[in-house]
Amino acid sequence: MTPMTNFDYLRDIEPLHDLCTFCDGAEASMESDHDACALNCRRGLEWLVKAIYTLKKATISERASLYELMTGAPFVEFFEDDCLMAAAHYIRKVGNVAAHAGGVKSGEAFFCLLNLYNLVGGALLKLRVISSLAPFDKNNIPKRTIRVTSDDTVPSPSYSFVKSVPAEAAQSKEPAPVVTDYSEFETRKLFIDLMLRDAGWELAGKDNVPLPGKAGTEIEVHGMPGQDVGFADYVLYDDSGKPLAVIEAKRTSKDPVAGKHQAELYADCLERQYGVRPVIYYSNGFQTFVIDGLGYPPRRILGFHSKEDLSVILRSRGRSNITDQNVNEHITDREYQKRAIHSICEHFNKMHRRGLLVMATGSGKTRVAISLCDVLIRNKWAKNILFLADRTALVAQAQKNFAKLLPGQTTSILNDPKNRDKEGKPDMDARITFSTYQTMIGYIDADKKDFSV
Repeated sequence: MTPMTNFDYLRDIEPLHDLCTFCDGAEASMESDHDACALNCRRGLEWLVKAIYTLKKATISERASLYELMTGAPFVEFFEDDCLMAAAHYIRKVGNVAAHAGGVKSGEAFFCLLNLYNLVGGALLKLRVISSLAPFDKNNIPKRTIRVTSDDTVPSPSYSFVKSVPAEAAQSKEPAPVVTDYSEFETRKLFIDLMLRDAGWELAGKDNVPLPGKAGTEIEVHGMPGQDVGFADYVLYDDSGKPLAVIEAKRTSKDPVAGKHQAELYADCLERQYGVRPVIYYSNGFQTFVIDGLGYPPRRILGFHSKEDLSVILRSRGRSNITDQNVNEHITDREYQKRAIHSICEHFNKMHRRGLLVMATGSGKTRVAISLCDVLIRNKWAKNILFLADRTALVAQAQKNFAKLLPGQTTSILNDPKNRDKEGKPDMDARITFSTYQTMIGYIDADKKDFSV
């Protein structure tokens, strides 16, 4: 008799044959081939994404990447849950590593499998394909050493599957149920470790070992109110051994804001010890917030900063307001254009991170953008600038105008094959980068992160 596995319940549901193949393949290879496990998890995820689009009667573009489909409204609105969305993107990211670089670790493969179980189970419960689901049992993972492969192509859901789902369940606005709540330790190992790796951080390897240039875990700090000694979940160090950032992790079921005060206390202790206040993060793995010390309120972010970016943030803390607001009349000479630029500068001086200018066709939007960049660069408020447009022709036209009117600044077009070096790569160090939205989405979805947050 075949031993029971966690995905056994899928075998008796004929319309889920393809999904069962991927899930079985992932679980069967968990102990013996971590890359195969992650790849099969990603294929199971892709099948589920296609199933949701099919049930929602949404069109799937032939050129759409998995990332684009997962960030599309049909998929996001189906789950309506940050925990499950983060679980889905974890599978995607680790699956990409397995597909391209290889070297998926045991813990990463396990969490891929656990996330797939929660994601598939949550979806099938919402769709009423199943009425209940037992908790994931790691003891059910096959211990035998076997190698399982499955077809690289992921078929679309069958007609029988579509017919088996009640129409009202497919269109339901209710969020999909979360099957498993992760502990604080699991939150760290599952999501935060991967986010740090994405940002280029290497973990120190042992707890309470502060190493220059590494991400230390369970770092001892002194001066905590009432108890003196505390342990910060993560401290990120620069190459000289000074702390750049501190991270407080909370279990997935908790609001990450619950860790804000604790993170601030750790930052106080580190500031007293090192004479520099680190950037503060607090996260439950699904939602991550940052206090950068530049004077802005806490804000939600999608990933951690790299070592270089954190160093830039610390150096930027002493910057002054945008005081030199002189507009180069060779670039912009109309009064309403100058008023728009001054208005945006004063808006930024009041500690707003974002601004929006709405201008009519033919009113000189590109020239206003060029002048604004010129002012921000002169005042040391902009290190790098990204210009996005929805069409290649608009990108090329904008780059030509920027290069002509700001000749002292380097420019690069990401989606222009002519704008490449001898190795066929665009200039990633250019001061001003131009791209279509589609090209930038490709960089975001890539395994190797050429751009940081």
